[in-house]
Amino acid sequence: MTPVHWRSSGSSLNAQKSSQTGRIALTEPLTLRERAGDFVNLGKRLAVELFVAAAVGAVLGLFGPFGTYASDLAPRMVNWVAFIVVGYLIFRPLIIVSGWLSEQTGMARWMARGFALALASVPMTFMVIWMMNGFRLGWPRVQSEVVVLYGQVLLIGTLVNWLFHVVFGKDAIPTEARTPPSPETPAPVPAKSDPPFFERLPAGFGPLLALAGEDHYVRAYGVERNTLILIRLRDAIAELEGVEGMQVHRSWWVARSAIQGKQRDGRNLRLVLKDATNVPVSREGAKLLAAQGWLG
Repeated sequence: MTPVHWRSSGSSLNAQKSSQTGRIALTEPLTLRERAGDFVNLGKRLAVELFVAAAVGAVLGLFGPFGTYASDLAPRMVNWVAFIVVGYLIFRPLIIVSGWLSEQTGMARWMARGFALALASVPMTFMVIWMMNGFRLGWPRVQSEVVVLYGQVLLIGTLVNWLFHVVFGKDAIPTEARTPPSPETPAPVPAKSDPPFFERLPAGFGPLLALAGEDHYVRAYGVERNTLILIRLRDAIAELEGVEGMQVHRSWWVARSAIQGKQRDGRNLRLVLKDATNVPVSREGAKLLAAQGWLG
C-alpha cells in the first residue's frame, strides 16, 4: 500500500499514515497565528485581485469596445466593471483548478489553462446575456449572436488572465531545467546565518523539507507543520542558495535530506518525503535527479 498523507487546515490535527507500519501518527497542528496569517494573506491577495479586475472593467468601460461606446459613459462603465468582476469570480476558480490538473496529469500548463478559459467562458456568456436582459431570462433572436458573444467573452477573459499573469508574476513558466544548487549541505534548522528564506518561516519551524507553489504563494513544508508564505516559488528558491535541494517540478522544490523514498505509477515518478508527503516529479526533474544520483 502506498503512503498516504493528509493535511487539513480545517481540522484540529494533521494525520500521517505509513505503508510500512500501518499506524496513524498525529502531528502538531498549525497554530492559530499561522492559520490567521494564511487567511490574512489570502484576503489581501483577493482584495488586490478584485481591485485590479474592477480597474480593468473601468478602463474597458471608458473605451467601450464591441460597440458599447454608443451608450452613455456612466452606465457603460458600471456594466463593464460588473462584467469583469463577475467574470473574475467565474474564471479565477477554474484557473486554479487548471494548475491542479496540470500538476496531477502532466498536461502542459498552457493547455490546461486554455481549457479552463474556454470552459469558464460558457457560463460567463450566459451571465452576460442575463445581465444585458436586465436580469431577466431571455435568448438572442439570432443564435449566431451567442457564438459571437462567446468569442468576445473568451477574448476578454484571455486578455485579463494574461494581464494578471504579467502583474502578479510568471510562475506558470516551467523551470525544471535549472541547474540545482551545488553546495552539499543539508537543509538546516533556521538560524541567523541561514539563507534569507528561513527568515520568513515562523519561529521553531524546524528543518525545511519542501516548497510547493500555490499560485503566487509558496507553502513551506516542515516535519510536523506547514505554512503559507507570500512569495513566488522562483524567488523562494533564489533565497535558498546554499541549501542542497532541487526544483523537481514546475511547482515543487525539495531538500535532498527530506527524501525518504520514491514511488512509480507507470511513467510517473513521485518522491516520498520524511513526513509522507508525495511530491510529483516532471520528466526533466527525473533526469536531473538521476544525474545527481538522488534516486539511489
